[in-house]
Amino acid sequence: MAEIMLPAFHVTTVRKIQVEAPYEMGLDLDRYKAFYRQSYNADVTDADLVREMARRFMKADKEFQAFKIAQKPKGRGSMKAGPPPAFEEKPK
Repeated sequence: MAEIMLPAFHVTTVRKIQVEAPYEMGLDLDRYKAFYRQSYNADVTDADLVREMARRFMKADKEFQAFKIAQKPKGRGSMKAGPPPAFEEKPK
C-alpha cells in the first residue's frame, strides 16, 4: 500500500455505551433537551446530548488533552501502529 500523508477519514467507528443516571440527572437531561429545543427549534436524543456533552468536556480538559497527545505514536507510520497503551492509574 502506498504511503499517504492524509489518514483515512472515510472509516468511522461507533462504540455504543450504556449509562445509568440518577433520577435527578435524568430530569436535568430532559430539561436540557427542552432548553435545546427552545433555543434551536430542534429535538435531540439522550444519546446525542450526552455524546456532545462528553466530547466537549474532554476537549476542554487541558490535562487530558496533554495526556492524549503524549499517548499518540510518532512518525508517518502512526496509522499502522496499534492502540495506545492502556491508562494505568498511579498507586495512591
